[in-house]
Amino acid sequence: MTVTSHSIKTSVMTQRVTRTKLDYAMKVYINRLVRVEKRPFCYRDFLDFEMNGERYSMTHGTFRNKISKLVREGFVQFEYRSDIAFYSLKGVHFAKPKRGVVTDNHTVVPSVSSVSFIDNLPSQRHSVHDIRLRFNIEGIWSTIRSTHPEIIPNEVSKDISLLPIRMYDMEAKTVVHHSDTVSVIVACSMKPVVVDHEGLIRLSNLLTSVEERLSALVTGCAHTMPQLSQIHIPNHYSWIVTMWHFGTDSLSEYAGERFEMTWEDGEHALLRVYSKDMKDGNGIRIRKERQEYPGVRLDAAIHDKLRM
Repeated sequence: MTVTSHSIKTSVMTQRVTRTKLDYAMKVYINRLVRVEKRPFCYRDFLDFEMNGERYSMTHGTFRNKISKLVREGFVQFEYRSDIAFYSLKGVHFAKPKRGVVTDNHTVVPSVSSVSFIDNLPSQRHSVHDIRLRFNIEGIWSTIRSTHPEIIPNEVSKDISLLPIRMYDMEAKTVVHHSDTVSVIVACSMKPVVVDHEGLIRLSNLLTSVEERLSALVTGCAHTMPQLSQIHIPNHYSWIVTMWHFGTDSLSEYAGERFEMTWEDGEHALLRVYSKDMKDGNGIRIRKERQEYPGVRLDAAIHDKLRM
């Protein structure tokens, strides 16, 4: 087969466009992580991520190359290393957590072997927090945009961000992307969702409120626009869990120095052990958690945890 100069040029142009899209998506996602989620980021955040309804992925090596370029350009800055490197937007700083693991006399020892002490602490039941979900509904973005002109999309990403819903010490943030993907983030770090009957009802009630709000937005004008009746919000148990933090808090209060330890296990999950001020009058607890990427329906992800 003869390879023409035209086909070579076309291939090169396609590769450049692909790289440009990935670079743009990476920058927008960095802004979201730092300015909206208010946290530094690491390469794990970019192995598989979604922006404007499209899925992107990159290897650790690709991330290193791109982040080095962004540092040179002054877009981002290195923040600190906690077994893995963390970065932030230029000029936006995050304090480095104190690394190490507590011992029974509350001293800090930078040794993974000391985790055995934490493993033996009495702890509460397993729980989840910082839950991220997504689902797709064809036509939802254009419907909300045309029937609710008062809701202004983001100038750059065109995302429609709805006001948060707060219930039971939880907050649900909903974003309708231009590609008709809907993403929902449930923030409940101070009172995680315990994986039991009461905790799951608490989560279900919050997500039901998200369903009802979206239904109201797309069906409110159905009597004058019959086509809107074709848009149905799926049950929240069918939404895909893209990420959550799964772990436990210690039952007893911790009175030692603040600390945090982060590392990866053999399944490429990010593991963290750190002191957490619950800000509820019950003092500081030791939290052990695992940042997971289930990639399955919410009901299947919950069923998997109930068997533990």
